[in-house]
Amino acid sequence: MHFTRKQNSLLGSFLILSLVFSGCVRYRPHTTDRTSFMARAQTQTRDNLTVTLTVLSNKEAKKFFGIALSKRGIQPLWLEIDNHSNDTYLLIPRNMDPDYYSAEEASYRAHYKQTRQFFEAGLLAVIFFPVLVLVPVNFFTIRHANKKIDALFNAVSMHSYVIHPEKKHEGFLYTSVDQGTKYVKIDLMGDKKHEIFDFVIAIPGMKPDYTTRDFANRYPKDTLLEYTDKDFPEHAEQLPCCTTNKKGTQNGDPLNLVVIGEFEDLIAIFSSLDWDETSALTMSSGLSMAKAFLTGENDRYSPVSPLYYRSHPQDIAFQKTRDNINQRLHFRLWYTPMRYNGKPVWMGAISRDIGVKFTFKTWYMTTHKIDPNLDDSRDYLLANLLEVKKISRYGFVKNTALEQPDHKNKNLTNDPYFTDNKRLVMELSTEDTHPQAFPWGHLSEDIPL
Repeated sequence: MHFTRKQNSLLGSFLILSLVFSGCVRYRPHTTDRTSFMARAQTQTRDNLTVTLTVLSNKEAKKFFGIALSKRGIQPLWLEIDNHSNDTYLLIPRNMDPDYYSAEEASYRAHYKQTRQFFEAGLLAVIFFPVLVLVPVNFFTIRHANKKIDALFNAVSMHSYVIHPEKKHEGFLYTSVDQGTKYVKIDLMGDKKHEIFDFVIAIPGMKPDYTTRDFANRYPKDTLLEYTDKDFPEHAEQLPCCTTNKKGTQNGDPLNLVVIGEFEDLIAIFSSLDWDETSALTMSSGLSMAKAFLTGENDRYSPVSPLYYRSHPQDIAFQKTRDNINQRLHFRLWYTPMRYNGKPVWMGAISRDIGVKFTFKTWYMTTHKIDPNLDDSRDYLLANLLEVKKISRYGFVKNTALEQPDHKNKNLTNDPYFTDNKRLVMELSTEDTHPQAFPWGHLSEDIPL
């Protein structure tokens, strides 16, 4: 096909205009639709104070603010404080998140960057000279968009942290990005009172591993096993020593935890202590994990490989990562038919990943290497919960199967480990409490007091 000179001229003009307008920044926030995130808002009332809070998902924040705030490390939350008392309160945002952003800082981080646009236009100009016209166009469109961003943040943010009597204070605050379940502490300091409101918010987006489990129907009522202080220690000692592979033919990491508590309490307590939930293994989470592995980046919610307890893969896993995916402290929990004084009993295994090694035991030819000192990881978890007073009682029982002479202290990927052969037993408490030792007299020498 041949074009005339006029057609070539029109085509060239069309290409130039297309490049110009495609390079223009078009800032389009949608601030009128708050239905999705306000539908999840939680409200608590105490002593003439009413606090309402909700957290925006990455997708909701991008739609409302017109910019991908999560890529800037920002997660907005909506807070409303209705003070019907006669006291003035001061909101302390650093107790909500030590790394929170002021409205002005969040707005600046959300800005379109002139240097990036100039660089992109310069690269295009090397190929197509008329694209240089993008430089002045982008300068003005970016400047205009950034002014609109500043105006939006100024209009919707909470700028004052002083909550006066008989006043309602509301607006967006800006925190670090979390996925899955987010714990938010609203700390209000008054002249006469100090009020703290704890919120546990489920954020759409990531799919935690436990959402694929049906706990309610796992065990019929007639299969539940009730235990008390009298018979529980002996039974706990005789439980299987270790996790296994799927077929149950090989032992893996030792079962060195027993956690007593309701499912909801597990999520609330460990989320408040900055233990991250683990993503279910999906195409998206798998790609994210692979990217983190190849680049050395951190992936706080990376899936963990399945280990088995009585033919079941773990039901819940929590983790604390260091600077990258290869170094993390993590523990798995299995829901059991056991009940201790009416509360669910979870078997667990905790260890620390300290690196990655080559192996033929997995199809992707790599696996994590664990810290051989398993007791250090176990005791870290105990100290963590003791410090914040979220254990009502605790103690240790023997893992008698580990004491068998034919037992080899190696996991499924042939990593050696050592341990004192004891299981940590913890009864969780949602209220701050002074921890007590279980009344198991023969264990007194094993309990640090």
